[in-house]
This record gives sequence, C-alpha cells and structure tokens, in this order.
Amino acid sequence: MNKHGGYYGNSDIIDYSVNINPLGLTDNIRETIISSIDNICKYPDIGGTSAKEAVAKHINVGSNKIIMGNGASELIYLFARALKPKKVLIIEPTFNEYRRAFLLAGSEIDDYVLDSDDDFRFNEDMFSRKMEAFQPDVVILCNPNNPTGKYLGLEMMSEIVDIVKRENSFLFIDESFVEFTGYEPIGNSIDYEHIFSLRSMTKYYAVPGLRIGYGVTNDKIIEKMEEYKEPWTMNTFALDIVPKVIGDKSFCVKVNRWVKIEREYMYEGLSNVRNLKVYKSYSNFFLCKLNYLSGNMLNLELLKDNMYVRVCDDFKSLDEGFVRIGIKRHVDNEKMVSILNKIL
Repeated sequence: MNKHGGYYGNSDIIDYSVNINPLGLTDNIRETIISSIDNICKYPDIGGTSAKEAVAKHINVGSNKIIMGNGASELIYLFARALKPKKVLIIEPTFNEYRRAFLLAGSEIDDYVLDSDDDFRFNEDMFSRKMEAFQPDVVILCNPNNPTGKYLGLEMMSEIVDIVKRENSFLFIDESFVEFTGYEPIGNSIDYEHIFSLRSMTKYYAVPGLRIGYGVTNDKIIEKMEEYKEPWTMNTFALDIVPKVIGDKSFCVKVNRWVKIEREYMYEGLSNVRNLKVYKSYSNFFLCKLNYLSGNMLNLELLKDNMYVRVCDDFKSLDEGFVRIGIKRHVDNEKMVSILNKIL
C-alpha cells in the first residue's frame, strides 16, 4: 500500500499533511446524515442513480456519461482494470496511486517528469516528442497537480488534448482539487470523447470518511467500467449527501473566499521563511523545498508544537527535502508560519 498524508495518533495535532477543507462539515451535511440514519437498514441504490442525476444536472451532461465511486481512488483502479491499456504515460511528480493502479492492470509505464528547478513548468514540445516516441494508450495528468499545486488552463489543456488525439491516445485528467482553484473543471469545456475527468467531493466538502468521487467521460467508457465495477461500493450516507450539497452556492462562495485569502497569506508567509523554497500553488496546499533539514527532521520539530506536514519522498523525482503543507484556518496558518521561522 502506498504512503499518503494523514497523522494517526495524537488528536490534538494540526495535520497539515492532508488537503481537506478545514472549515468542516456544513449543517446541510450533518442534517442529511442524521435524517438518513434509518436508511442504513436498507441496501443503498446499487447504481447510485440519484447521485448520478444530481451530478449530471450540476455539470449539464447526460447521466450516462457519469460513474460514481467510493472516492476518486476507486475510480482510478476501476479505470485501469476495465480499460487495461498496454502503455501509460504519467506526468510526474504526481499522486502515486496512478502508477500502482496501472501496474496492477499490467500496463507498461513511462513518465514525463517536470523539473523542480524549472518550477515544474509543462513544456508542450517535450510532451509532444515524448508522445511520439512512447505512443501511449492513456496519458495521466492531475490538474491542479498533487503535490505541486500547478494548474494548466483551458488553452494549454486544449493543446494537450489535441496532441493526445493526434497520437490516438486518451487523456485521464484528475481534477480532484479543481474547486479550490476558483476555475471551472477543464473537462466541462472539452469534448468528453477523448478524456476521462475524475472529480472528488472528499476534499472540498470535507468528507474523507464518506468517500465520494465521480468520473465523467463518453458512454462507451462508462459502460466498460460498469462491467468491472463491484456492486454497492457507495454507502447510503454518501449517496444521500450528493444531491444535497453539490452545487451549494453559498457553501462554494464561503470556501472559495477562505482559500483565496489564506492561499495568498500562506504564500507570502512561506516565501519569507529562510531556508525554504515555496512553489506557487493554485490549490489548497503548497509544495516546499527545504534547504538543509529533511522533511522527517522537520516533523520531529513540528510535533513539539502539535503540527505535522507531508514528507514527499514517495513522489517521483522528489525526496525528503520536499514537504507539502496544506492550508488551514487563519489562526493555525499564522502559527505554522511562526514556528517554521523559528525552526528554519
């Protein structure tokens, strides 16, 4: 099993290793769970029909182009298992479950590694040459990317899709953090015939314990994935919550205001910490490079003040010198910046 963020132990720890909206559950979610208590005596809808229809209405596509999942991770593995692509190209460094999922499916994997010294800049010409040389069946791209926080806009993504089409390939784009950018998912603006857009409700709606994700693509891919999908992978609470919260405008305004303000504060604060390089992010976390301490050594110091960050040594091309720091509530962010200044 791959390593992930998350501190398991002292409940007083302010866990900066996870990328979950710190504003917590809305009253709407709490009330829905309470009102759904009696429903756990029944089997949940095996196909997640009500959730599918709510998502379809929200993003204005047919429900036959949507598949629900027990978190985005289930759909990564399901896509790999159902499609069984012979060759997969992964844009790195990125979420490590892509590699594991496609290796288990028997795929040959190559990668286009973005350079930290070049600010993880995506080079279209280099990508095009890589595509021509490797000829992958599927390309994996996370946007905004975990852990770098880099975001490719519609113009660049359209060019990437054109290259993918030209090489008779298919784009798997993970948009799990897109709500935090303030932009619309790229998948909503590009023909789904050649892309699979993965979305997660776990991070933005702060429900990691419920595991809610969905994918959007053409109906043929959906049919293939449904053939391989286990029944009842989503629980009653998750299915009941989706129609209640997706597209909740007041919630979105509140979260987007918080993340914009705190992202700017954290970027400025982290930029002024000596012996720490922070990479600009469009999401709710920052990738940082330490000058002399390792990430594990930093955590030993941070734990003295009940804080913890994500060490990025398991990401392709990164090592213990890189850490990912989430964005929390302002009082906690002030404390984190202050402590980092003392340590570093």
